Amino acid sequence: MIVSPPRINLRRAASHNPHDRGPLSSTSSRFNFNHLVFSPPPSPGLPSLSPPLRKPWSAQPHDQYEMVAQDDVPDFPTPIVVTDRRGRAKWTVSIQPDSNFPLTPGQYSDLCAKCKEVSGRVRELRTQSHGLQQAYLSFTSSDSGDHDFIDIQEAENAVYLLSAKGRKSGKQGQEVALVGTLKTKETADQPICAKSMTFVLESTDAGIGRTLMMLWTAYGLALRENRAFFIDDTRWAYGKYTEIFKAPPVPACRPPPRHEMLPCPRQARHLIASAATASEVFDRYMTGSSDADDRSVQKTMFSLARQGYEALFELNKDDGEYVDGRIRELMAKRMMVVSPKTTKGGGGGAGLTVGVHVRRGDCHPFEYQYRDSYVPLNNYADTARDIINDRLNTRAHSFVVLASDDPMVYESDEFADASRAQERIKLANKQAIQQAQPARNVMRKYVDETFGWEGGFFAAMFWNLGVSSTSAAKALPSGSSARAYATAAAQPSSETIRLRSLVGRAYMMDLAVLAGASDVVVCTVSAVGCRLLAVMMGWDSAMQRGNWVNIDGGLQFSQLGTASQIGVAIAAFFTITVVLNVLQQVLFKNPNEPPLVFHWFPVIGSTITYGMDPPRFFKENREKYGECFTFILLGKKTTVYVGTQGNEFILNGKIRDVCAEEIYTVLTTPVFGKDVVYDCPNSKLMEQKKFMKVALTTEAFRQYVPIISDEVLSYFKRSPDFKGKSGTVNISPKMAQITIFTASHALQGKEIRDQFDESLADLYHDLDMGFSPVNFMLHWAPLPWNKRRDHAQRTVAKIYMDTIKRRRERGETGAQDIMWHLMNSEYKGGVKVPDHEIAHMMIALLMAGQHSSSSTSSWIMLRLASRPDIMEELYQEQVDALGADLPELTYEDLAKLPLNQAIVKETLRLHAPIHSIMRAVKQPMPVPGTKLVIPTSHVLLAAPGVSATDPHYFPNPELWDPHRWEKDSPNAPAISRSTAEDEDMIDYGYGLVSKGASSPYLPFGAGRHRCIGEQFANVQLQTIVAMTVRLFKFRNVDGSNKVIGTDYASLFSRPLEPAVIAWERRDSN
Repeated sequence: MIVSPPRINLRRAASHNPHDRGPLSSTSSRFNFNHLVFSPPPSPGLPSLSPPLRKPWSAQPHDQYEMVAQDDVPDFPTPIVVTDRRGRAKWTVSIQPDSNFPLTPGQYSDLCAKCKEVSGRVRELRTQSHGLQQAYLSFTSSDSGDHDFIDIQEAENAVYLLSAKGRKSGKQGQEVALVGTLKTKETADQPICAKSMTFVLESTDAGIGRTLMMLWTAYGLALRENRAFFIDDTRWAYGKYTEIFKAPPVPACRPPPRHEMLPCPRQARHLIASAATASEVFDRYMTGSSDADDRSVQKTMFSLARQGYEALFELNKDDGEYVDGRIRELMAKRMMVVSPKTTKGGGGGAGLTVGVHVRRGDCHPFEYQYRDSYVPLNNYADTARDIINDRLNTRAHSFVVLASDDPMVYESDEFADASRAQERIKLANKQAIQQAQPARNVMRKYVDETFGWEGGFFAAMFWNLGVSSTSAAKALPSGSSARAYATAAAQPSSETIRLRSLVGRAYMMDLAVLAGASDVVVCTVSAVGCRLLAVMMGWDSAMQRGNWVNIDGGLQFSQLGTASQIGVAIAAFFTITVVLNVLQQVLFKNPNEPPLVFHWFPVIGSTITYGMDPPRFFKENREKYGECFTFILLGKKTTVYVGTQGNEFILNGKIRDVCAEEIYTVLTTPVFGKDVVYDCPNSKLMEQKKFMKVALTTEAFRQYVPIISDEVLSYFKRSPDFKGKSGTVNISPKMAQITIFTASHALQGKEIRDQFDESLADLYHDLDMGFSPVNFMLHWAPLPWNKRRDHAQRTVAKIYMDTIKRRRERGETGAQDIMWHLMNSEYKGGVKVPDHEIAHMMIALLMAGQHSSSSTSSWIMLRLASRPDIMEELYQEQVDALGADLPELTYEDLAKLPLNQAIVKETLRLHAPIHSIMRAVKQPMPVPGTKLVIPTSHVLLAAPGVSATDPHYFPNPELWDPHRWEKDSPNAPAISRSTAEDEDMIDYGYGLVSKGASSPYLPFGAGRHRCIGEQFANVQLQTIVAMTVRLFKFRNVDGSNKVIGTDYASLFSRPLEPAVIAWERRDSN
């Protein structure tokens, strides 16, 4: 790389503004950073811009920056701005290769503060806008990252920053010796880790519990991000890490050089994590700046910490063996047999071990009334006793295991019968200290306060363990400052480190025994040790089964029994949520969003009223709020837009605006199978639809009519429910079987049809029930209908897969059915359609030809039973048009039966198979002619059935009148000819279909997802009706003209069951 001399760059920058101050030296110039926004771009690799070293750091618009040559970067850690070969500003971090490691917590904290500002300034430089706040938002994110940041190694490779060899020190980046990474001949040949995280055990963090929680979480985070993990214990207050724990797992790579290890940004290749950099490395929920009450957030953080615990929490050999033995001892004590005289009912058995962790020291509870003291010991004891009473088999032996940082707790009356968690290392009580002859350098003050090893015995006590301030002061020169005195006094002696190590070991053994031997643990969440115990117990035991009991809460609440606490909590929760939900609806209306249907309960919203009767729900709220309104459906804001404009807006929405796949894949994938319909990209779905079109041609329909006719005749002949001259029958299951048999034979051929019987028709019914609305949320749940759905899917798919396998083995080429066509089809890229996709498409094809036809045919038969006169008209229509002998039905004959067609059309109008059609919103969608905008957080819902029963288009809309489709009928629909017949056509990739969605009559949907089987459904239904009318007369059992109600339990509008009608064979049959 050719590097211009620094003076050239200085001259270019300085000459930009004659009022700016000149260079302060031959190698630097000081100027306002905003000045650079309008400066010409410097030469590649030069200059570097760094903030001057000063404190406190502040992000002010007129902060001064220094321009330096590439080989003259500052000798202190700092972010710097560099330029690439195109003159674009980037930023990285400069740390001298021979700098101390680790840096001080203050240096790491200041460095991250500077990095935040420099990141924002570079973004400003690139966008020439004030983007500082935006930069802050993405600064710590590992997902979005800071696109202007260049990692040190990348900057050195691109020569934006001189490598370690070329720095002023002349030293290469030095590797550091971390815990467990002793340099051997074998490890020297290992490569440097591609990504790493090093956790620094800071001396300033006397609270070992907080350090341990952050250490575990950091390990889990490193594992999630595929980073090698190292630990540095150079400054740890408790001595060497391996004094307490076994060495951590050693990665199969070496740590990076020290100058490449950065505290921020999060995307840095080699991260340093510690208490000082937690907010930069960890996500917000791990540092307490987000909603800590969010259950999902808690579980995410918990799982990370749990991974760290499982990998790192292994005590040194001696302590580990002691803990294992102690746990066995306590568990054996729990198994002791108690005299029958002392138990209710006699006998003995395993008891309950309740672990109690009492934290005192300098950590005070969260509970307001105890904020200046501690939670009373009787609260712990009473809770333990209540747990034993609630859970205990009274014939067993139960006891309390106690751990505390206050030796006086062990001697209290409340825990007179408790067992110590561990007795290997004990904290001396007041009497023991007074009686002992302390060594010369042992601190004698704070005798009344010598307890609290989690927070460091009170900070002053912890830091002075084994330290004599007097002797330290004597070693100082005369006239030394108070700061020097304090610094000297703070230097730990070997005795100090030994005592601190004992404290740490005792703390760890206490936790290990409590977690390992206790069935239930009682503690206060204000103590980090309490939270550590939850992690050690595991989420399932601690949280799900309630074996981790926190008593740091409201006094009245904590004094209640377990059942009462649960009842109070639930009642309070519901009351608060209802009040807040109502206030939000009343006080925080958004005028730019559709009006929200009032509801009392969040999440539930209007789900129940909608699910009971969707058409009624739509009509009632249309009257209140207009054609566009929003309601809460299972926690999701769902915007309904009814009417012809709503149909057009949603069903004909552009693919960049709306998406059906995101909504329906959770329903269709378990039913159809993987990689078809909504479980694949839209472009692939369009190709799959095109494959299916081969079965939906006019020539194919000509072949289907005789097939369907024969299937109907055959079914009625063999069905035991239609034996004799007359009878009654639950018609819905029968029509479901007829439609499955006719659709399978017509669409999929005789070979497939021969494998179907009534039991297989039931399997398709089980598949159909997989479209239950609750499966939008619980599609994965082991509910009864989901189990039947999954069994049916596997069974039917296997039938198709076996058929495909037999055909391939036989090498058939003569078959002309849809399966043969799919077996020989290719996607646009030349990829053959896989066998499992063929099987799943066959399921989808049959479902498409069955589920809507099944419900519609049932409604037709029920309507005919309520109007026997119409059924007679249908029969007479065939006699008049086809002849008294009623010859075999043909495709051309259907066109001669207009009333037969109108029967299907009118039934679809009143009983549309699908009452709700949903789409996900991909980008904000303005509603034409209004100020409303549908945000991406909403789901759109179209209800074509509303416009199909709108009196503006259909007079007497609730009346089932097949004759309304005759031109001179008083109930004829008011649909313009241009709307009904002259709609534009469009090809979405599977052939021409009607583009328009503004018609009030859309029983088969509209747009790119319009049902491609519309014509087949009409042919199938018209043929079934025509053949049934030839054979039977129907009427209601009670002779009335009533029709049974609708079952909305599925997404398809079916008749409620049983739907019983009376039948009678015609004389000629």
